[in-house]
Amino acid sequence: MGGKKVWSESDIERLKTLVASGASALRASVALKRTLAVTKNKARDMGIPFPSEAELKEKRRQIFENSVDRQ
Repeated sequence: MGGKKVWSESDIERLKTLVASGASALRASVALKRTLAVTKNKARDMGIPFPSEAELKEKRRQIFENSVDRQ
């Protein structure tokens, strides 16, 4: 059974980069080889939370509407 995995400076920098680039919490958790909950909590504790599911849904809706309007 594994114990807590310590966040290295490079892990923290990578998390910051992933959040800033718009990566999803799921994608970041896979990239960092950590659970989704741990990844989301760490980002929130650092003051850079991932967007909520409602925010992501709204963003996707706007992108879809803009693409439909252009056709």
